[in-house]
Amino acid sequence: MPLPKGQYLVKDFIDITIENNDKKFDNLVVIVKDKQKIFDYSELIALMDTKLSLDMHCVDGWSVQNNTFEGVSLKKISEIVNVKDFEYIGLESIGGYKSFVDKDYALDSFVCLRLNGSALSKSRGFPMRFIAPKLYAYKWVKHLYKITFTNKKPYGYWEDRGYSARARVEFQERFKED
Repeated sequence: MPLPKGQYLVKDFIDITIENNDKKFDNLVVIVKDKQKIFDYSELIALMDTKLSLDMHCVDGWSVQNNTFEGVSLKKISEIVNVKDFEYIGLESIGGYKSFVDKDYALDSFVCLRLNGSALSKSRGFPMRFIAPKLYAYKWVKHLYKITFTNKKPYGYWEDRGYSARARVEFQERFKED
């Protein structure tokens, strides 16, 4: 598949980590209104229903092609926690990094547990990473700890610094004014 406009190919992922991710945590907290459900890692492994070969596109312009990501669809998670209404999902990592995804792109997203047939390495986001296939990689939160279904737009680290809130690769939405 050809690269999107403005992207160039690299052989492997470039590790960009802006947080301290040394904390030990392998649960996923999902919050809907005033209720929360905690999924442990083994439970998430048992729920895996998604396996996709994807290209990852960084807002900086580099892309990595043809990697196989496996995990649990947000659709399945939302059914388990009985989500009825939301406009956004807030995402938070173990180290405190935050982002969010609009409902339109949340439902084809998933919690990734495996990359190319193996558990995620620490540099790729172990124990889990959020994957939003159509969005730039700053929405692919590494070391995922919490997902919040909400109607209020959450805080996002890069979004608060001038990057696009939507971050759609196909429209080259890199910055707020795009």
